[in-house]
Amino acid sequence: MKKFSSLVGILLIGALTFWLGRYFYLRQIYVITDNAFQMADVVTVSTQDVSGKIVAMNAKEYDSVKKGDVLFKVDDSVYRKNYEELKERLSALVASKERLLEELKRTEEQLPLQVEIVRAKLRALQEKLNQLKKQKEIAQVSYETSVEKAKSSLKAAQEAVKAAETFLKSSKNKYERYSRLYKKRVISKEQFEEVENLYKKAKADYAAALSRLEAAKEDLKLAESTSLKVGIVERQIRELEEEKRALRENLKVSEADLRKIEELKKSIEQLSAQIRATEKALEKAKILLSHTEVRSPVSGLVAKKWREIGDFVSPGLPVYSVYDPSTFYVLAWIDEDKASYVKAGSPVKAVLEACGRELKGKVSSVGVSAGSIFSLIPRDTSQGEYTRVTQRVPVKILLDGVPPECIKPGTNVTVYIKR
Repeated sequence: MKKFSSLVGILLIGALTFWLGRYFYLRQIYVITDNAFQMADVVTVSTQDVSGKIVAMNAKEYDSVKKGDVLFKVDDSVYRKNYEELKERLSALVASKERLLEELKRTEEQLPLQVEIVRAKLRALQEKLNQLKKQKEIAQVSYETSVEKAKSSLKAAQEAVKAAETFLKSSKNKYERYSRLYKKRVISKEQFEEVENLYKKAKADYAAALSRLEAAKEDLKLAESTSLKVGIVERQIRELEEEKRALRENLKVSEADLRKIEELKKSIEQLSAQIRATEKALEKAKILLSHTEVRSPVSGLVAKKWREIGDFVSPGLPVYSVYDPSTFYVLAWIDEDKASYVKAGSPVKAVLEACGRELKGKVSSVGVSAGSIFSLIPRDTSQGEYTRVTQRVPVKILLDGVPPECIKPGTNVTVYIKR
């Protein structure tokens, strides 16, 4: 019995000696800490810029998701209605612009030519009016001159007839008296014949005067008839003036239509601005509509589901938390007096408590300050009340070949960093 007890004591002492020897040996070649945790980037998934009730949730906690997978969907009825209304408004604006462009094209092709044609007609009409007015002036002068001349000739002819008639009467009386005297043989034949010839001449002169009077009357009628020509020209002038007024009214309408071209251009510019604004609004509405389907920003695992179907969400309210295994690392806290032994690139072996696996890796980076510097309530030693506490420095460690089933952010890790 004593031998057994001695053997057990020897074994215990040997085991303790081995454990102590190993304990101190490991701490000679490693910086060891069990104040270490698995870490990974955890992404909070929420709506970006839309609000509404959740109508579908496609992932459960701990599900594996890929980047771009739809995690949940928000009621899109309001956003879809807004999108469709903007789409219809854009179609209507584009149709209106196309109609105005077609009208502008047609107007620009037709109106300038019409205006030029009317202006050319007006110029030709004005030239014709000027010619007719000159003809009227000439005809008026000719009429007045002819009538004045004919009246003068008629007056002269009338006076000549009166003189010839007076001379004829006196010649006739003298002829009759001489005829009686000749029959009584009071005068000679030569005297009688002289008076007779004078009487014949008086009759011929009177007949000629009457003839000239009739001719003068005809000349006056002919001269007065030239007033008809003046009247015809005046009527033609009045007709052309009426035509000119009608053309001017037509020209005013055409020139007003020309101003319509500028109005059409302004309307098209306004429509273009409205189209650009509506296109921007439509693009924004399309983006908002697409944002009602919220997708996973990373490939990873769902760590937490914060909401359920029917819950109301708005931008910033978490719905899922997803961590990305590709960002896995170990965050170890080492005592400040051992920080000098740790460098970036130092070999590391780590035991993951979540799966009991030992993995190798290396130090990625060493913190430049103690963790306490970022505490919400900083230490105040100004009053002399001071208790020395060992500070810890963060060390980021990357491990090789970590099995996916071992990655559990927040679980404990024991770290051995080669000195």
